[in-house]
Parts: sequence; structure tokens; C-alpha cells
Amino acid sequence: MRSDFCPICDWYNSGKRLSENPATLDFTGEFGFSLIIPYGDLSRLGRNYLEVGNLAEVFLPQHGCELISLNEKLDDMMVFRNWFNEQHSKTTGKKVKAARRICAENGKFIAAYAPYGYLRNPENRHALVIDPITAPTIREVFEMRAAGMGYRAIAQKLNDSGVISPKNLYYQRANRTNPNSGNGLWTANTIRAILRNETYIGNLTQCKAAKESYKSTKIIYTPENEWVRATKTHEPIIPQELWERVQSIKNHKPRRTKSGETALFSGLLFCADCNYKLRAHTERRTGKDGGEKKYISYMCANYAANGKTACTCHAVFENPLQRLIFEYINALPSFGCDEQRVAEAIQKARDSAANSHCASLLRELDTCKKQASKLDILIENLYKDKVAEIVPESMFTRQVRKFEAERAERLQTAETLQKRINALTHETANTTDFLPAVTRQLQSLCREMLLLFVEKIIVSESRTANGKRVCDLRVVYHV
Repeated sequence: MRSDFCPICDWYNSGKRLSENPATLDFTGEFGFSLIIPYGDLSRLGRNYLEVGNLAEVFLPQHGCELISLNEKLDDMMVFRNWFNEQHSKTTGKKVKAARRICAENGKFIAAYAPYGYLRNPENRHALVIDPITAPTIREVFEMRAAGMGYRAIAQKLNDSGVISPKNLYYQRANRTNPNSGNGLWTANTIRAILRNETYIGNLTQCKAAKESYKSTKIIYTPENEWVRATKTHEPIIPQELWERVQSIKNHKPRRTKSGETALFSGLLFCADCNYKLRAHTERRTGKDGGEKKYISYMCANYAANGKTACTCHAVFENPLQRLIFEYINALPSFGCDEQRVAEAIQKARDSAANSHCASLLRELDTCKKQASKLDILIENLYKDKVAEIVPESMFTRQVRKFEAERAERLQTAETLQKRINALTHETANTTDFLPAVTRQLQSLCREMLLLFVEKIIVSESRTANGKRVCDLRVVYHV
């Protein structure tokens, strides 16, 4: 056996148990050799006093081995020294955790890598700067969600457009192959995490998870009241208005009927007593003329599933509710009853969002063009150094290839940004067909119009007043 190799140290330092890898050790009792710690003390062998004690007092003697430390005496006090070694590890872990929390409270970015849409600041690794290549995708995701698209639909659109996912982009920039299984595409969970990440409005929310203990690698998630939140720590990608609009959108998953239709108020009605959603119920009756008539009502889902012991019916019919909400929407103070003003207000809001996005894209386009110009200057200066024989031919070729590749990437990004700017400008300018379409929709209440104006409707249990059935409603509007 080599004097410079110890299979026990190799096993112990790798963190593997002997039972998991018994082939690394071959002790039959025929060999009598010593395990020597040439430098340091017992802490070099390990800082878990139980495992080190088991190794020194049980495992090694069973295999005819002797533990020798050149700098520390191995006697009955060894168990206490092992315990102090473990306490040192425990104290160090607490200090590191406290230091990281202080950095987070001071607004320093402490995560392993920057979130999608940002890069680490080259001059300060604890600060974030906007990535001109991926930031437009973040804005597009928020705008699609604000327009009413679901998580899965947004992911599908990004995949169809060939936009690289955050995971694949990370490994691509690191020049590594993604070791994880899967196709690496955008998923609904990825979109959901992006839309809930406050980093995109200039805030840092950190310390959301931690190891269970200094002895374990298991990650546990901390309660929200223990998170560390720092505001205005970096430049935001998303304006506050767009963020609040996206957060106010509920993740409606309306149930469809057998014919594939969705009830008008599905996902918007809530019980005032138990806060459950109201479920749509359709009845079909034959009229006196022989024609079939459809009646849609809504009742508390908790009552429908568990009966009177859980809640009461809270029934409401769709037709009177539809007329009532339509009258309310037309009488909103911000718009009045003028349909043209409603359409113009919707168009103005859409133009405002498009103009804000366009201005942001123009700033990023200007940055890309400036970076490409700087690379041209670097290539020119490098060529002058080559002619003056300051830079050798091999270094010149290597650096020029690097600068040219980066320059081509910047120009490609600038071309993509220009196309998006042109599309937004065309969409903003083409308003001739939009206003009539909105005006036609305002003649009756449709689901799109309902989702645009109404956040939720709270329904109370009906009561009898003056011989009539009365139901109290509380409507929460977006405007």
C-alpha cells in the first residue's frame, strides 16, 4: 500500500459511508498499518464528533488499524476535542448565516446567480444590472399576463417563438451541458415564479430558504414574515403600475360545460360567508312554444359539496346579475355612459403601455449600439498593436475572434429590438379598427368586458323583503 494514500481518509473526506462503498476498503486482518494524520489535528479528519469517535474507537480497531496524530495526543480527552471541533463548525455556520442576512438587509444581492433578466454588475458582484438580451422577454411575459393570458399559454408562446428558457440560458453562458433531464422548455411554473418575483420592480426579497442545520444539506423554506425585503436596490424592469395590475389578476380556471362553454361569471362570484366560489348550474326547460330555454344560476360550491352543515345556498341567477353589472359598468364615474369615451380610454391605456415599453426598448437599443461601437474601437486598437508588434499574431487572432463574436451578438440583439419597436409602433398607430370593435362589445356584457372591469363579486344569502327575494351584492372593480 502506498504511504501517501489512505483509503479510510479518502472514504471519510468524500462524505460516503462504508456500507455504501465497501469496495474502497479491503481489510482482512492480515495487514497491520496505521492511519497517520501528518498535519493539523483531529479536525482534519472530521468535525462530526460522533462519526470521528466511531471511526477512531470502533471501525479502525476492528480492522487492525491504529490512528496516529503527529501534532495531537490521542488520549481519553480526544472525545472532548472532537466535540469542540464540531462546535467550531456550528459557530462558523451561525456567523456565516448572520453575515449573509446583514448583507441582504443592506440591499446586497447574495444569491448564487442573477435572476433571468438581470446580470451581476461587473464592478460589484452584490449588485444587479439589466440584461439587454433577456429583459425584453420579462416585459413581454408581464404584458401577456396583464392582457389575460394564462401561465401555460405564455409558456407555449415563448416556446413557439424559440425564446431560450432561463435554465438553458444559464448553462449556455457557462459553456456547460445541462445535466438535468427534460427538454429545458418554458413551463407554467417558470412563468408563475417570474410573475411573483419582486426583483423585477427593483426590490430584493431574500433569505427565503435555508439548510435544516449545519449537519444537514436539506433545504427548508422559511415563513414569509422571516424573509428579508429591501426596496429600490436596483433598476426595475417592470413599472409599478404593470406589476400591480398583474398581481391583481386572479388565476381563474373556469369550469367548462359539456358543450365547451364557460359560464359568464365563472370564477368571479364568491360566497360572503365561507369565501368559497359560486358554482354555475344550468337548467333546460321546454317553453309553451316547444322551444328549449336555458336558465343559468350560481350557488355556493361549499354548500353544493357538503350541504347545509357547511354553508347556505347563496343562489343568484345570471340574467338579472348580468343586467345589473352591465348597468354598473356603464355608470362608472371614470367613464360615464359614453361608449366612445370607454373605447377611447381603453385605447389610451393600451397606447400608454405600448409607449412605455417602446421607450424602454429604445434605451436598450441605444445601449447595444454603443457596446458594438466600443468593440469596433477595441478591434481597431488591437490591429494597431499588432502592426506595431506589441501583440503577437496568435493573441491578435484569438482576441479578434472573441470581439467579433460579441459584436455580432450585440448587433443581432439590436436587430431584434428594432423589430419589436417597429411592431409596437405599427400596433399603436393602427387604431382605426379598434374603437369600433370595442364599441360593438359594449352593447352587451361579454366575459372579456367583465374580466376587464370586475375583480370579484361577493354574494350574500338572499332574504325576503316586502314579499320579494332580495340578494345583497358587493362588486369590486378594477377601476
